[in-house]
Amino acid sequence: MKHALCLMMALLAGPAMFAQQPNILLIIADDMGLDPVPGYMPGPQKAAMPNLEALMSTGLSFDNVWADPLCSPTRSTILTGRYGLYTGVLNAGTASLLPADEITLHRYIDDVNSGYASSIIGKWHLGGTMPAPNYPNAMGIPYYAGLLSGSVSNYSAWNLTINGTTAPNTSYITTTLTDLALDWIGQQQQPWFCWLAYNAPHTPFHLPPLDMHSQGALPTDQASINANPLPYYLAMCESVDHEIGRIMSALPQETLDNTVIIFLGDNGTEAQVIQAPYVETHAKGTLYEGGVRVPMVISGPSVSRIGEREPSLVNTSDLFATIVELTGHALPIYYDSRSLVPLLSQAGLSVRECAYTEVLAQTGGFAYRNQRYKYMDPTVGQPRFFDLQEDPWEMNNLLTGGLNAEQQEAFDQLSQGCELNLRVDESTRSRLTLWPNPLNGSLNVANGATAALPFTLLRADGALIRAGLLPPGNSTLDFADLPPGLYLFQAAGTNQRLVLQ
Repeated sequence: MKHALCLMMALLAGPAMFAQQPNILLIIADDMGLDPVPGYMPGPQKAAMPNLEALMSTGLSFDNVWADPLCSPTRSTILTGRYGLYTGVLNAGTASLLPADEITLHRYIDDVNSGYASSIIGKWHLGGTMPAPNYPNAMGIPYYAGLLSGSVSNYSAWNLTINGTTAPNTSYITTTLTDLALDWIGQQQQPWFCWLAYNAPHTPFHLPPLDMHSQGALPTDQASINANPLPYYLAMCESVDHEIGRIMSALPQETLDNTVIIFLGDNGTEAQVIQAPYVETHAKGTLYEGGVRVPMVISGPSVSRIGEREPSLVNTSDLFATIVELTGHALPIYYDSRSLVPLLSQAGLSVRECAYTEVLAQTGGFAYRNQRYKYMDPTVGQPRFFDLQEDPWEMNNLLTGGLNAEQQEAFDQLSQGCELNLRVDESTRSRLTLWPNPLNGSLNVANGATAALPFTLLRADGALIRAGLLPPGNSTLDFADLPPGLYLFQAAGTNQRLVLQ
């Protein structure tokens, strides 16, 4: 069913949006939150990352990107455009296997005959270790080379898998992954999409080769690292930046000029090295901002907002639709993914009113936020509600006192699941209005057009539930016979997520 829906959406896609199809390079850093990255947050010690700063100066930096608190769920959201509650990828261990029937980003790009070569190079961590080392290929990845598991015990002793064949490798992994990416890119005779996922700066903390960082010749014994791991972590962040620079230097200028580069952290910083004003209990693996808010930069030929910052809400799932649209196939919305392409050229837009994140863990649960407020429902303990504008470090749970009218309205919206409104242009919005949401049995519709409009109602998994016509003026649709859950209402270009209680 999912595959058929994917093909149907491909057939409905519009013409190519770009005269020349750009190459796309997605670079993912492992366990890199906001605190070590230049340009984000005041105060903490920053890694020296001149190559990332160069991308910021020529591209668009996003300030409110939510990932999931752990790496596997985040990678799954990018690869499928769907939240973990639908795919089942909810942590980095017992719930990290990507289901075999999911439509991956690479498979989707191939299905729409985009003309792109595609690959994943680097960390996978979505299932498929022995005895199934070809699992990435089985999931529609034409070329896979990298680390199937979530981490290594030694950056110079690890298992490299290339298209299902695994062998021990003793070269420095961060360098090797770059070499593999450059080798693959150099072989392409068509537009390409390369997903390059470093496992740095994930533990174990260590000192990279001296030419890859600026932290100096620190002692390399484990006792010294344990005593003060932060400079080693910063050196590992710098090693990623060093490799970004090596890629940019190695690509022919005409190739680089036609390449969209997306840089992303996959979740927040490890507790051992997270810096103030964050605290250790608000780090990777938690629903706090230190665990889920990550840096993201997009630079390249499709970006006209040069050196700007984007404050609107983004979820890592949004990269699915964004990357598809960058290949030239219209896909403004796909499941839980909203294309960011309009933001690359125009300020003042937003693709979502709310963001969502989740994790299955002892410190897990789920959270929603709007532009100002955040609701957390943890696995252990009571719900929490924060004003991120006045309290960005989440020290004051507003639920311990009384809420004013504005806070109560935001709490009601977020605690009930949030609308997660999809992007529609103003002309569409003026033609069609839906209320209430969430709804109890019936949906009111105001159709401002002069003619009846066709509509469809889809289940969250894409199954068609109902179809019909909306007459001009006001009408009511009866959904009382449907089970509670999430639905997608489509009509006249509007894609509205509905919560049926």
